[in-house]
Amino acid sequence: MSYNIEQANSGYLSLTAAGLAEGTNSGTFKTVNTLTFTNNGVFKSKAATDNLALSTGTALAASQACLFAVWINASGTVTTTQGPIVAAGDPCPVPSQTTAGVTLVGLIKITTDSSTTFTPGTTDFSASGITDAFFDCMDMPGSAQ
Repeated sequence: MSYNIEQANSGYLSLTAAGLAEGTNSGTFKTVNTLTFTNNGVFKSKAATDNLALSTGTALAASQACLFAVWINASGTVTTTQGPIVAAGDPCPVPSQTTAGVTLVGLIKITTDSSTTFTPGTTDFSASGITDAFFDCMDMPGSAQ
């Protein structure tokens, strides 16, 4: 909860939904809407962008899940951080922010079935045995998803 207060009080908020979705190329995601956001209280915008890659991550084994947070900085560079890996079906804890000066765009949840693994930046989001879910966010949710 303290992260949300810091994020709002420091002026790092997404003001419109980016429309996170699976990207055109394998293993990528995109935004389908122009994103309006604040960075340190200054209004910014980023046009819809395709074929964004997960910038960090640990592979998921079969029957696991996690959240990836999507972040944007003042210059419009999009990065991601990975939350803790849990058993498929368990609530996924929200990822932490590891870089100062970024605004949360949204979350991507990846779940593997009992016979499939997922390697960030390599495995396609729509591969057989992978379930994905995309969440546009104003700031970080206060609890697991």
